[in-house]
Amino acid sequence: MLNLPVRDIMNDHPIKVKSDVSVRNAAHLLLRNRINGILIVDVQDPDKLIGVFTTRDLLHLMGDSLARRSRKMQVLHDIGIQPVGNFLKKGILTLQADDNAAKAVGLMHKKNAVTIPVYDGDKLVGVVGRHDIINIAFA
Repeated sequence: MLNLPVRDIMNDHPIKVKSDVSVRNAAHLLLRNRINGILIVDVQDPDKLIGVFTTRDLLHLMGDSLARRSRKMQVLHDIGIQPVGNFLKKGILTLQADDNAAKAVGLMHKKNAVTIPVYDGDKLVGVVGRHDIINIAFA
């Protein structure tokens, strides 16, 4: 099963938002859609991927605010209204649609990734997440 190409297991309709969307709205999208990551695109060019925002990123931001003790709720509020683009990590892990699922597993394990954009050449065609990999491995 792990020899399958990523194109056969990816979600070909990934959720994308512009980088000026608030962290709060991005969090609502993650929760409402029960996904671990959303793709963040450039405000001016919605075809230009600039990052991935994940539940792990959200939990990290929450942990930072909790460390503020007496101001934790204010810090959490302040983070929530900021653009999600302010919190993207440098470097985007990607896969090609013809890469096999084993490569996706390796990348996810080595880089501790939960969501990886998938390209066909230079065109974004989908996203693969941990749940997709687990589904094929243990289905």
